[in-house]
Amino acid sequence: MACLCLALLLMGNFMTVSQPALAQSDALLVFPGQVAQLSCMLSTQHTIRDHGVSWYQQRPGSAPRYLLYYHSDEEYHRPDEIPDRFSAAMDVAHNACILTISPVQPEDDADYYCAVGFSSGP
Repeated sequence: MACLCLALLLMGNFMTVSQPALAQSDALLVFPGQVAQLSCMLSTQHTIRDHGVSWYQQRPGSAPRYLLYYHSDEEYHRPDEIPDRFSAAMDVAHNACILTISPVQPEDDADYYCAVGFSSGP
């Protein structure tokens, strides 16, 4: 059985302390049919509840593909072409957003990115 290596890479702006910084979970080694959970943790001076998180998938040799946006159960968007195997939820205790892929399929072998929006005012 082939195994997949899912990596989480992060996009974000790390120029000043007041802006959110993101931390990644380690790469995962999973097999088709298993559940993969990737974590996108926000710096402690910010609260994950205050930020929506976008997730992207990048397969080798391809451009990043938008998977979904999650801020709450009411503020959630996943394009129709993205399978419902991809979902997200907030982990408030760890100040993180978790991307879940269940069940993992061979075509999920890719790098995964998360991003948060941030505005410091007008």
